[in-house]
Amino acid sequence: MKKLPFVIFVFIMLCALCSSISSYKSTVNGITRDVNNALKLTLAEMPTDVINADTIRCYRSHLTIAELKNTACIAMTSVRRAGRQETQMVAQANCDIMTILMLSDQRASGALLFVGILWMMCSLWYVRRFKPEMFAKALSYGGIVFANDRFITAKGEHIHFTPMQHSLMEMFMMAESHSLSKQEICDRLWPKKPDASDTLYTLIKRVKPILEANSNLKIESDRGKSYMLKIK
Repeated sequence: MKKLPFVIFVFIMLCALCSSISSYKSTVNGITRDVNNALKLTLAEMPTDVINADTIRCYRSHLTIAELKNTACIAMTSVRRAGRQETQMVAQANCDIMTILMLSDQRASGALLFVGILWMMCSLWYVRRFKPEMFAKALSYGGIVFANDRFITAKGEHIHFTPMQHSLMEMFMMAESHSLSKQEICDRLWPKKPDASDTLYTLIKRVKPILEANSNLKIESDRGKSYMLKIK
């Protein structure tokens, strides 16, 4: 759940990118159709194999996209057909990327970009307003540090806990005086289990050697009623 706002933000940004690319390609196809159609009309009006000023003037007059009238031109190119070289006229738009972007409809991608930025800003505001613990400073106790949902040693080495061990250690680090009752642990870790005493005993037993090998801490039991994280 902690990553959900970021995942949604990335999804919106990807949608904006896809929308922008789609609009860009659609505009490129439209430009290609326009210059080819203008060439077709020009050849129908002025059938010739020679390109001169009148040919270019006629060609540009048939263009429907105003931004192309100063850049589009006709060129002669050599193509191979039926085993022999032939020369033919081709239409060229000669417009740069920025011109294509300006001609393309980027309103949808722009709206998605705005929504994505607004979503991230609102998500950050919400987290800071209602979940300040996520921005709390790292907790340090007995040579062990709990920060960013990770346990590390004083030397900065990651301590490997299983998910259940991690949850138990997080409870110890967050608890006042680092003390927890047996019932409190069982209710938190195994809420649907009627009697989790044996499971808790096994969990504590497996956490102890990991904890003692990576810190100056130990877990002490008060007659099986509560557990305390203490410095050796």
